[in-house]
Amino acid sequence: MAQTAAFRRIAEKAARREKITLVAIGSSSTEGSDLPDPALAYPTHLERHLNALLGGQVVTVLNKGKGGEDVPETVARFKRDVVALKPDLVVWQLGANDIVRRADPEVTAKSVEDGMLELAMSGTPIVMMDTQTAPAVAASPVLEQTQMLLKAAAIRHQALFWSRFELMRGILASRAAGADDLIKPDQLHMTVQMHVCTGKVLAEAIAVELGQISAEVISASR
Repeated sequence: MAQTAAFRRIAEKAARREKITLVAIGSSSTEGSDLPDPALAYPTHLERHLNALLGGQVVTVLNKGKGGEDVPETVARFKRDVVALKPDLVVWQLGANDIVRRADPEVTAKSVEDGMLELAMSGTPIVMMDTQTAPAVAASPVLEQTQMLLKAAAIRHQALFWSRFELMRGILASRAAGADDLIKPDQLHMTVQMHVCTGKVLAEAIAVELGQISAEVISASR
């Protein structure tokens, strides 16, 4: 997508090596509540890799994940856990619990829209991260419709849509790793290895969006 004015402001701060604050909000994939140590969750790796790509300790990622939440529950925390912190960027991980619980997509869509509008009013640029690829997710009849509504919301609000689902599906298709390497035995949550991968690849996508590194450089390094 074309770089929006909000993303340009962050890019300018990055170029000047000014401090940048990100809020990562979502459910257990963000909080790391299912991991032996929450510090192993993707936000830790996102911060480390973004700082490496931007050339210094300029980025701080605040982890505001809460395990078990669906979209309406996360949106209810936006004022306190996102807007009040005045971040430069928010990474919103969403959709998995709504899909697994087979929530009505229309209800999910309404909550997503409410959340996007609240963030838009605060001027906070958004990265939307969708669901993981997992058997418990794949079994849900609302998977496709929920994924479509998330993508549509990202386009409508000029957010950066970053698909964890497609990343994991691509890894499996290439046989670079097997399902047991990506998803824990509970058939839902990501392994530590996949958290590391998520943080790294998301950092690259954000750095590309900020114009701090080219997509060609990323491709060449893989």
